[in-house]
Amino acid sequence: MSENNKPQVLCVDDSTFMLEAVSAALGDDYEVFTLSKATAVEKFLQNNMPDLILLDYSMPDINGFELIPIIRKIEAHRETPIIFLSATGLPERVNEAMSLGACDYVLKPLRADILREKLEKHIIRE
Repeated sequence: MSENNKPQVLCVDDSTFMLEAVSAALGDDYEVFTLSKATAVEKFLQNNMPDLILLDYSMPDINGFELIPIIRKIEAHRETPIIFLSATGLPERVNEAMSLGACDYVLKPLRADILREKLEKHIIRE
């Protein structure tokens, strides 16, 4: 939780449009950090403590599934909730995301009300 008592959310997506949409949808109630490169996540998480991570599946440098072990090897983020964002809701992809440690899965295009509902469900308020 940030100093302004807003929960912190990190959104990782290679689409600038998606990052802006998430920021606009959540900005009133959450402190939103955005990264457009999956390769920047590890460094960001070594210095920051988001309450939840929104993670795109399909990115050019590292896909979201490959990124989970990188996140989980950082002690402080072993339990940080991860919600996947994806344009495909194939059952095998959803199942794989959950088996890797995601707590939820949201389909694109995003609906702000559904996204906020998922965050409320998974962010643990102190």
